[in-house]
Amino acid sequence: MTTFGELVRRNGRHWAEKDAYVATDRKVTWKELDRRTDALGHAYRALGLIPGDRVGVLTHDSVEIPETFLAAAKVGGIRVGINTRLAAAEIAALIKDSTPRILVYGGEYQDLMDLVSAQLSDMADPPLLVGIGGLHKAKHDYEDLIARHMGDGELEHTPHELSMIAYTSGSTGLPKGAVYPHDKFLQAVVYVSLYEGLTHDSVWLHTMPAAGVPMMHMLRNVFLAAKTVIVGPWNPEQTLSLIEQHSVTETMMVPTMLAALLNEPNLHKYDVKSLKLLGYGAAPLPPSTIRQAMQTFNCNFIQMYGCTEILGMSHMLLPSDHITGLNERPEILASAGRPLSWVDVRIIDEDNRDVPTGELGEVVIRSDIAFPGYWNNPEQSKELFVGDYLRLGDLGRVDDFGYLYLSDRVKFRMKSGGYNVYPTEIENVLADHEAVSEVCVFGVPDSRWGDRIEAVVTLREGAECSGDALKDFCRNKIANFKIPKNIEIWDDLPRGATGKILKRSVIDLMVERYAKLEASE
Repeated sequence: MTTFGELVRRNGRHWAEKDAYVATDRKVTWKELDRRTDALGHAYRALGLIPGDRVGVLTHDSVEIPETFLAAAKVGGIRVGINTRLAAAEIAALIKDSTPRILVYGGEYQDLMDLVSAQLSDMADPPLLVGIGGLHKAKHDYEDLIARHMGDGELEHTPHELSMIAYTSGSTGLPKGAVYPHDKFLQAVVYVSLYEGLTHDSVWLHTMPAAGVPMMHMLRNVFLAAKTVIVGPWNPEQTLSLIEQHSVTETMMVPTMLAALLNEPNLHKYDVKSLKLLGYGAAPLPPSTIRQAMQTFNCNFIQMYGCTEILGMSHMLLPSDHITGLNERPEILASAGRPLSWVDVRIIDEDNRDVPTGELGEVVIRSDIAFPGYWNNPEQSKELFVGDYLRLGDLGRVDDFGYLYLSDRVKFRMKSGGYNVYPTEIENVLADHEAVSEVCVFGVPDSRWGDRIEAVVTLREGAECSGDALKDFCRNKIANFKIPKNIEIWDDLPRGATGKILKRSVIDLMVERYAKLEASE
């Protein structure tokens, strides 16, 4: 089996001086990356790590992200990415679940780590702390460890069957740790890179926090020995500057990022003609925004659909589909695309039976790169499978041409006044209002309606609108029973590491608010 470590060694020998990863503060060539990850692997072993032990990583996207993963992969460590946006109690819970031997963290998160450490006092074997940068208080310094072991020579690789634990976003509940086998994860990286048409000469811009499944995008160029430019903390104008500076050829963004670029006042000042491919995914994007983006960037577009449990992607809306959508069949721009060649998809009813083409049901897929289950959670792992098909947790339908149209998450399907109602349909209507930036539609338990439909929106910069005006906007576009009973304007919406709106958090906030109101009456 070819491993990530072997690919880095190959790249270091054949493309020694070629840039591997470039961040705003530093860069490494393939030769430097191979040597540094060898040294860090030696350091991991010196700290007591053995194959199968976990290495936690808590820092923003930087060169250290691929370094910590690749060093762990070389010595059989299992990388555990930790979302920097989580609260201390949530991080402590993930650490107690994954029990890492070593935890590497950025010094800028020292205050957060102090709070986390206070909640780990009951752990029998808390992780050894390794700090990055000059602000940390850890016993071990990241660069000191690498320097100390740089002379230890070429590292003997001892890869473990697992390479990573990726915790889900928690958009429908508590995060769960999806385990990524080394061979399947590498296979997924190779599959997607080839499908997208990336080459040795590609320059990939990495935009999304790599705590979870976006790590795939951070690692894709290990296979191709191509260059990856890392944005780090998200900034739309800096992103445009990096595209121009490094002649970026391909990138992927979540909808909020793409919208921010389109709304960036200085967009016209930057030369982005090097872009050949712009991918988007992780959350729905209104067709009107897709059209605007295609006209603005004048490059190929792909939409990617999948989940943490599939190690990346199951469906794509390809560049040719986008052209067809613009010119002939506008409805397919609202789809998630068609299944990739290594994926088999079914749409099933509540009794796990296939539904007729065009009818709504639950999306399940079968693939040779689907994950085997959740870390320390055999019961939920078992519930996720229908035979050898994996539940994606989404409701959707497939048309006569194989395009998948998503309706909503299974857990967010609403029953209002006896009717099934799907949030995405309402969200797409509200998103067409000129003042609206983002939308979250959900159901709140109600004794009269079953689920009372509500919505929270954010507005475009400088725009003004009211909830009542948005209700009026919905009339004659959707049935009256689908129009939210209450629409609130918020400054921001809670979101996970990839930018996905955490609908469960919004629901919990609203339910808590209504409970307090009832208690005070």
